[in-house]
Amino acid sequence: MKGSIGKKYRTAAALLLAVLLLAAGCSSGSSSKSAGSAANTNMAFPAEEAVMDMAVPPAAPAPAPSGRPGEFQSVSGSGTTVGGVTASATAQNTGISRMLIYKANLTMEVEHYDDAYTEIQNLIHLSGGYIVQFSEQTSGAERSGVFTMKVPATDFSGFLERLEELPHKSLQRSMNAQDVSEEYVDLEARLKAKQVVEERYLKYMGDAVRSEDLIRYTNELAAIQEEIERLKGRMRYLEQNVAYSTVELRLYERASKALTAGTEPNLADRMGDAIRVSTNVLVTVAEGILILLAGLIPIAIVTFLIGGPIYLYFRRRKAKTEKNRPLIP
Repeated sequence: MKGSIGKKYRTAAALLLAVLLLAAGCSSGSSSKSAGSAANTNMAFPAEEAVMDMAVPPAAPAPAPSGRPGEFQSVSGSGTTVGGVTASATAQNTGISRMLIYKANLTMEVEHYDDAYTEIQNLIHLSGGYIVQFSEQTSGAERSGVFTMKVPATDFSGFLERLEELPHKSLQRSMNAQDVSEEYVDLEARLKAKQVVEERYLKYMGDAVRSEDLIRYTNELAAIQEEIERLKGRMRYLEQNVAYSTVELRLYERASKALTAGTEPNLADRMGDAIRVSTNVLVTVAEGILILLAGLIPIAIVTFLIGGPIYLYFRRRKAKTEKNRPLIP
């Protein structure tokens, strides 16, 4: 009896121990699961913050433009997307420089035109520029010349200052600048897109089997390469105009009163002038007569061809009539 009771107590104790161990295991599992969930939650927030930091980069302050001719300045603006390349993104990422085309117009009155002309030639040569166009006029009132010059943009301001140092009576000056940065960036983006397409067509031509495909690829590639050359030409034109600024200068000297009024002509000069005037009148009259005769020649020919036969017809008819007329005694 005692053995059976002790056996029952041992069985109950074993069951109680098993229940306690099972409860301890469940609690430890749930705690570890909660800890894992908390850990996953804590890891999710930094990752999301990192993605947000990558998506929205901090804006860099734009550098202040210097505004001096010949200096490149940082620029970023709106652009078009061509072939997956955004012009504005290119300007921001590559730090494209501001491209300005400068032009100045000057009007200068000087006392000695020849001396000023020589000095301007020397200034152009020393600055490394060249003359694009030049025209000169001389009249009773003044002598003037118009220069169209190209000078390096880095020396644009200095060249204008040296021009103003020339001896002059009056000076008028105006200057403007054209910003072609956005156009240049757009051309560069379009050029890159066209070059990508060119590479693809070159690959297609290498893999082409049928002659029809090869001809079609060749024609399309030719059109793309023509567009590429046109874009390159426009970019070179902008680069040249940015590198060399344009200066237009009108230089003039007023004629003195002694030259414009002249001196009193003597008797020989007046006689010579009278002879020249009379000769010119006679030559003019003779030319008029010759021109009149030359104009009457076609009329005389037409009159002779038409009026001659008519005159002969009526003359013969009159003669025949007089012959057949009876004689009156």
